[in-house]
Amino acid sequence: MLLFDGHGRGDVDQERIALVGISQAGYWVPRALAFERRIAAAVADPGVLEVSTSWWQHLPGELRAVWESGEREAFDQYLREGLKGDPDGAATWAWRAKPYGIDSPFDLLTEIGRYTLAPVVDQSTTPLLITDPEGESFWPGQSEQLHEALTGPKELVRFTEAEGADLHCEPLGRAVFEQRVFDWIDARLGTGG
Repeated sequence: MLLFDGHGRGDVDQERIALVGISQAGYWVPRALAFERRIAAAVADPGVLEVSTSWWQHLPGELRAVWESGEREAFDQYLREGLKGDPDGAATWAWRAKPYGIDSPFDLLTEIGRYTLAPVVDQSTTPLLITDPEGESFWPGQSEQLHEALTGPKELVRFTEAEGADLHCEPLGRAVFEQRVFDWIDARLGTGG
């Protein structure tokens, strides 16, 4: 049976709550820290300042011009026609778009364009570890940009191919990732692990 202290869960030390975000959660974690003060330490793997860049980098430049012109129907038609000839691209688009529940590609990219930390990045006071894996494919360079933009306590940790911990979310180097992250969290929370 769990006992409650009247303010939350009795089995949770409210002074030592850590938050870890992987992939696009590298955006959501720093955003949460701008408003949530109960988190004692956090990790963004990798750091994401602008979510939309991972979408635009795979689309032709002329498509961006159509989107910027506000021609919603033309944009949607152009993108859908292009995906008809690219089954892998269509599957990836559908998989990435599903959580948003937005059918129109124009509307989807407009919504995703709102996901930027620029207006709130200076509000975080929670220690944040930002990973910077070599060969980051979705948000290259953004870990460093986030690190530079933050005004609160922060640390940038690089992961390399030489140690087997490169690429987006260090897929072949999770043990290296976990060792560094848990050591960092232990140091911040004083767990003495």
